[in-house]
Amino acid sequence: MRFLFICTFLLLSAIVLGQNESDDILIDLSESFADEENTNIDFELLSDEIDLLSKNKIELNSASMEEWLRIPGITQIEAESLLLYRKRFGPFLSLYELKCVEGLTEKEINRILPYVYLSENKKKAFAQRLRNHESDLYLRYDRTFERKKGYSSPDSSRRAAYLGDPNHYYLKYKSRFDDLFSFGFAGEKDAGESVWNKEQKVFDFQSAFLQINNVGLFKRICIGDYKANFGQGLVIGTSSIIGKSNNVLNSLQRNRGIFPYTSIGESGFLRGGGATLEWKRLNTTLFYSHKKIDANLSSQSFITSFKTDGLHRTENELAKKEATSEEIFGSNISYNGERLKMGGTFLTYHYGDTLCPTPKPYNRYKLSMTDRHWNASADYSLYIKRLYFFGEVATDANQALAYLNGCRIYPSSRAGFLIIHRHYSPQYQANYANGFSENSHIENEEGLYIGSEFKPLKRLTLSLYADAYTFPWLRYSCSRPHSSGYDYLAYLSTSLGKRSYTYMKFKEKRSEKDQSGTPGSSESKKQILRYGIRCRHWEHFELQTLAEGNRHQVGANGATYGWMAAQDFDFPVKISRTHLKLSLRYAYFHTPHYDNRIYLYEKDILHVFSIPCHYGIGHKSCVNLQWNVNNAITCYMKYGICYYTDGRETIGSGNEEIKGCFTSSGKILLKLKF
Repeated sequence: MRFLFICTFLLLSAIVLGQNESDDILIDLSESFADEENTNIDFELLSDEIDLLSKNKIELNSASMEEWLRIPGITQIEAESLLLYRKRFGPFLSLYELKCVEGLTEKEINRILPYVYLSENKKKAFAQRLRNHESDLYLRYDRTFERKKGYSSPDSSRRAAYLGDPNHYYLKYKSRFDDLFSFGFAGEKDAGESVWNKEQKVFDFQSAFLQINNVGLFKRICIGDYKANFGQGLVIGTSSIIGKSNNVLNSLQRNRGIFPYTSIGESGFLRGGGATLEWKRLNTTLFYSHKKIDANLSSQSFITSFKTDGLHRTENELAKKEATSEEIFGSNISYNGERLKMGGTFLTYHYGDTLCPTPKPYNRYKLSMTDRHWNASADYSLYIKRLYFFGEVATDANQALAYLNGCRIYPSSRAGFLIIHRHYSPQYQANYANGFSENSHIENEEGLYIGSEFKPLKRLTLSLYADAYTFPWLRYSCSRPHSSGYDYLAYLSTSLGKRSYTYMKFKEKRSEKDQSGTPGSSESKKQILRYGIRCRHWEHFELQTLAEGNRHQVGANGATYGWMAAQDFDFPVKISRTHLKLSLRYAYFHTPHYDNRIYLYEKDILHVFSIPCHYGIGHKSCVNLQWNVNNAITCYMKYGICYYTDGRETIGSGNEEIKGCFTSSGKILLKLKF
């Protein structure tokens, strides 16, 4: 199989000569979030949302402030300029008229154009909406070529730990009829999971959805698997929150309300149905979910924790599959004015078994000896010229409070500020919340975030943020109450032309953590310096150079250091009706200490956003191929290798252990468009 991948790449790369000039907003986002605390973001779902926006475009003369802010990268001040221009001069007559909007540069107009359209007919006939049909089928296969310990039996009398083969594959189908309705389904089998047994046939995980839009009073109906976001995520935010990143003003808006779940992650979504009714400026949403979920159960059938990785490779993991049930009922009512928006959310959930987390001091306030809980909140947002106020206050069955308030300010087109204050009580428990926080849960935290962005020169942008936080109660990694920490970032980017830019990023993070062999907690400090340059200038190829170094120190101990450098090459081409694009990367990393590990974004096949951890000393390289066979068929392939030079005899641990110092993997995705 590995030989087949290599031969295919050598064959196809021999004719690759050209350049693709398209910018991918998701690559920029992935590089921005290339850090360990951000790896929980579902980039596949985010990719689907942006792709859907490019197909269901925003009508230029009817777009509201909220709709404008759905466009990736657009700022509040740019949206204000568009609304003000329309108010002063009337409806847009042509897309070229965007050049007349004050404050919009050519770069910003090019960012907006893929997501907007100008329509003479605001209302499409039902038959016309049905004729505008599009379907996509995705078939994916990938595997690691070296044999892992979990696939080998210790001796001939015992079975291997993993019940299945090392192949990972999935199938996904999506069909859309204009903006009227869409449906789809997906199935996935992870590496190590078995097939064709009593529990499952081909796929370990199956998913399906149906969405209907704008029918009578119903603004949206979702049936099957879906997600829900309301307010600032303090009650329910099952979609990924856009948190601290190079985008210091946090201007990328999340999808609000209910919407289909199109990813293949096996947790963090709802299964059932929901509907949003719209009457004038009032929206009312009701939703219900019931499904089996993975959990760790004690001998007394108490839920000690939830299993969210979706892996069922061993008998032990398989025993946790769908071990209990989850029932959710939620509602939201909101008022959507032109400038003021207010809403209220209520959520109640019930499990099939009693919650009883591990009796540890840091779990003191976790839900215990109960199988049900509820949360409720009120949220608001207000636009006043160049000011945007937002917030949410929430409570729960424990009568504890959690609240977040923020303000985004644009004093001019060259400067912007964001201030967010949050307070999450240790007693506040919300199992489905996903808001702005340093912790992975909305609990036991108080913090103040200040971000600012300046454009002192036409091609220069300086972004800064500082976030200080405290934790009133104990945490998993710190056995001292009232521990604290902070992190700050400085990001300087310079445009070198229409298709090239360079940036430098410095980040420092300090926190209190328990250290093995040391009584109490010590201050842990990590500093990161990254430099990158991307050149899309030349006719035949694109270059990107990345370099990062970091320093880590705990208490009075000596500091440790790590660094890595990576070089990317892109070679797109058009030959007759065939389009090819080859991407190469070579990286060297020198991070002998685990605390100096480096996370760096790496190009991958469609809808896969890889941010691997580089730990140790070695070389890593990969090659990606995108082959547009015709308008209906596109093939994506990736082959990657990693070779360690630090003298190790094994890679990984446990069942994932590989003998030797070399590992390789391959992926292939076939996209069919109907």
